[in-house]
Amino acid sequence: MKFAERLAAHITPEWNSQYIKYDEMKEFLYQYEQNAPVQDDEHLLQRYFARADEIFFQFCDKELIKINTFFAEKLAEAQRKFENLKSELKDNYHLMNRKKDRSMFKSSKLKVDQDDDEDEARTKLLEESDLKSPRTLGSNSSVSVRNRGQKSSVISNVLSNTGAQTIKQRLIEKNRERQQKNKQFRKENDLKLAFSEFYLSLILLQNYQTLNFTGFRKILKKHDKIFKTDRGAEWHKTYVETAPFYTTKKVDIFINDVVNLFTQYLENGDRERAMKRLRVPPFEEKQSPWTTFRLGLSMGMIFVLLPVTILLLIFTYASNNELSFNWKIAIKLYRSPFFIIMHIFFIGINSYGWSRSGVNHVLIFEIDPRNHLTYQQLLELGSFLGTFWFLSVIMFVISAYYNLDYYIFPLSLVVFLLVFLINPIPQFQFSSRNWILGILWKIFSAPFYPVAFAHFWLADQLTSFEFLFADIQFFSCWFLFQAQWAPLKKLFPDSPCIPANNRNLSCTFNVISLLLMCLPSWLRFMQCLRRFKDTSHAFPHLVNALKYATTFFDVGALSLKYHFSEMYESDWESPFFYIWLIVKFIATCYKLVWDFKMDWGFFDKNAGENKFLREVIVYSSKNYYYFAIVQNFLLRFLWLVRLYDIGLKGETYKDLVTTLLGFFEVFRRFVWNFFRLENEHLNNCGQFRAVRDISISPIQMTDLSVIEKMMDDEDGLVNRNHTLNTLNKQNNNLTITKRIMSRHGNLMNLSRRFNTFNPSESELE
Repeated sequence: MKFAERLAAHITPEWNSQYIKYDEMKEFLYQYEQNAPVQDDEHLLQRYFARADEIFFQFCDKELIKINTFFAEKLAEAQRKFENLKSELKDNYHLMNRKKDRSMFKSSKLKVDQDDDEDEARTKLLEESDLKSPRTLGSNSSVSVRNRGQKSSVISNVLSNTGAQTIKQRLIEKNRERQQKNKQFRKENDLKLAFSEFYLSLILLQNYQTLNFTGFRKILKKHDKIFKTDRGAEWHKTYVETAPFYTTKKVDIFINDVVNLFTQYLENGDRERAMKRLRVPPFEEKQSPWTTFRLGLSMGMIFVLLPVTILLLIFTYASNNELSFNWKIAIKLYRSPFFIIMHIFFIGINSYGWSRSGVNHVLIFEIDPRNHLTYQQLLELGSFLGTFWFLSVIMFVISAYYNLDYYIFPLSLVVFLLVFLINPIPQFQFSSRNWILGILWKIFSAPFYPVAFAHFWLADQLTSFEFLFADIQFFSCWFLFQAQWAPLKKLFPDSPCIPANNRNLSCTFNVISLLLMCLPSWLRFMQCLRRFKDTSHAFPHLVNALKYATTFFDVGALSLKYHFSEMYESDWESPFFYIWLIVKFIATCYKLVWDFKMDWGFFDKNAGENKFLREVIVYSSKNYYYFAIVQNFLLRFLWLVRLYDIGLKGETYKDLVTTLLGFFEVFRRFVWNFFRLENEHLNNCGQFRAVRDISISPIQMTDLSVIEKMMDDEDGLVNRNHTLNTLNKQNNNLTITKRIMSRHGNLMNLSRRFNTFNPSESELE
């Protein structure tokens, strides 16, 4: 493998701009060699070589300064994190020891207190018995018998009360111990996760050292080969081999210390187990041959079942035989599972595109980089479930042809999907299923949990499945009230699932459907409010919440249109139809602008050559971006096709149109995912964030205020002086370069091949 390919495969995507510009430097050398003047004047050639050589080494010097500066910043950050982790580990270790001693002390103290309570009870009884003299007891036998009965009841009551108190104390202590153990377990797990992420960041920093050092060695060796000189080797020995990013061994020391601490305090001295937990995933995502085989097998089955299903449906619909099932019901029962399975398959394609383009979706979703689904596993899952969907449809049609119990097949399909998702068996991607269930729980529990990117990203996916929630109502209603073996069929003989003949049932059915369609937008609305509560930033969170609130107005206007539909001969005569049309148009424009500006970051005024896009793009061709803009605009307004068919077609046709609109919405979300993750990835690149931030103890507000004060202070950050010195040095370099480059036009053109060293003619003048 060539070094350029190795560098591209092993770099940390979020640090891409901080690596050596190996490709540009190599291209500069090749262009320099091709543009050398073909003349016999040896003095002219020497001058040309000297000027180009000077430009090349100036660029090398700038690259070396950039790498040293970035490495020093990351090393200081690692030092701070390591000190914090050591402090947290020390506190946790002492706290654990104190709790052990306290539990031992409390257990012994509880026994002593129990004995003291029993002794006090006995002493009290003896004192009460001594109040009566022997003479009094002997003179009246009846009184003595009664007193003995009273004393025995007092003894039993006191002993029973003492025993109840003791049991209660024991239960309280056990409950406290259980809570402390749970807290300790969570604390220890958080520490393990924090140490593993810190270890991963150190490995990335160590890899950063190795790749840059190798890059300088390779490019300078290539320089000497082309220039036929040894200046590159001398420069490498003088500057690179003495550079701080290469000479420092602190990263190796940190790695050894992390391994030792993790092994000793968090894994009880088991080094093998510790290294397994700290294992660094490969920089290139490798696919399992067995996974590839299963994916190919599932895809082959789908390629066979797809035409069979299409032909079977066409011949069944075109035949004159009257089947016992309703096409409208069949469409509603099968479309939502199909779109869910298709979306899983699309997510697999998304993952492939992100991986190929360097978009670190593993970091963005904050999932475990050591254990997560690859794109092949997602594609395999989608094709595997898709095979079951096609088989279910085929069996449904065949069973209806032979008048069998055919509605069992869509029910079995949905039950299979649910069992596959929630079954507790530690197989079939158990950790990934737990992760998605945890995310779904926090989405439906909004706003009681903090909102991370994975939470609102998945909630955004749900907003593209609004029809799914209406289908859930129909599915439940059908199998509870309408199917042949429905348990509640006798209660509603008028068919509450298709209430065409009952006005009250029809209104109730439509209202419930509309409320369920509002649910995804309601969840995102609550998430935006929670984000506003946590950050106190009205923009963008409250503005984003207003975007999702437009769905409520849309659904409200639509419900009014349905409610008063019988008062007008057609929807074109209803004023509520025009109200709904205006609200729908405003909501669509609002969402469209938010897609382009906020979610994708397009139409940036600093886009430069990337017209209508943003300054930095990740994917290889601009045509992808322009296609995304056009398709997002068209599919956002695709609901306008419903206006042509209002009151003209039957209910089955309208359900078919709804199904097609749902398909295009899922496809629009599939394209949306590419550019939403790209925008988030660029935000991480701007912060050079390459690993998850695992916080053990939260930052106090006083600490935040101190940090903000330092940032606002003119001299609060020491690095600003270094920045000013660097700018002055760059200005001096430009002055020197002006005298060199103005004498040879070819060198001006060659230097502009560099991105970071690209002086304009006005700057050189």
